[in-house]
Amino acid sequence: MSAGFKYNIEPEPSIEERYDVSTGVRRRGPYKLETTNLVAGSFLPSFTPIAADLVKKTAQVAIRVEVYEKFTTGSNTTLKIKKNSLAYVGMHLGNGSHGATINSIDKSNKVFDKLTLAADFGETLEAGTVLYEATAVSGTTPKVVANSALYGRVQVEEGIVLVALLMRAFEIEPTKLAMPFSDIDKANMPHFQFNATGVQSPAGVSYELPEASDSVMGGIQLGFSQSGKKYPVALEGGKAYVEVPWTDNNTTYQAANSSSLGLVKQGAKVDDAAGGDEKDKINALLASLRAAGIIASK
Repeated sequence: MSAGFKYNIEPEPSIEERYDVSTGVRRRGPYKLETTNLVAGSFLPSFTPIAADLVKKTAQVAIRVEVYEKFTTGSNTTLKIKKNSLAYVGMHLGNGSHGATINSIDKSNKVFDKLTLAADFGETLEAGTVLYEATAVSGTTPKVVANSALYGRVQVEEGIVLVALLMRAFEIEPTKLAMPFSDIDKANMPHFQFNATGVQSPAGVSYELPEASDSVMGGIQLGFSQSGKKYPVALEGGKAYVEVPWTDNNTTYQAANSSSLGLVKQGAKVDDAAGGDEKDKINALLASLRAAGIIASK
């Protein structure tokens, strides 16, 4: 490097793959990014939710915040959210039924940002809830709804900023996204497949899934059920095998005939022939075979 030159380029943080990149499909052409309320010099991480105008070729960030700690309504104006959001003073937050306006943002804490709201949100919010930027304090209508995701990390600059967008992606890991998507975004993105963040019963009871093993695939226990009895399934060479103990419940089987195979019973014993009684032994053998259903009767 030549003397007198100093490069201070901030590298993108190293993170795990946010989605299956082999499934990602980019939208055609660059899009002009709307930078209002975005801080010049800051960076938008890859897979930021974007509302794209496919005709005008413009892109607007769908600003979302994720609740860090349970918010209990009742004259409460302090809301803790996860860090690195794009929330700004004067922005309206909403969830479709309630809303509030941000009066100030305290970023001094290392693990969360603290919003001071102009008034109580009006509804208890669980940790992990995603709120959207709303058009008004009522919070009933989102300002924009995402239909795309930012393809790569982009720095916000003064003037024109062009960005590339994703129109499809599968196996998206919500816990690895720097910017959350709201439920209304996901419903508007049929070509994006978000992985579930957990498994719960209809009653809300959580289950801890076992780790993968010879009898477990992807955290799900494999099994086979027959007549009320359950049997494990073994995995071998990428194939599943079930071993069911054999029990004879007096099943009636089809008899053999000249055109169909069938099951037969053991025939009666016929002693070995001795000199002079071959005819009698042969007749006895034939009779035993007929009685067992092995050969046809006369």
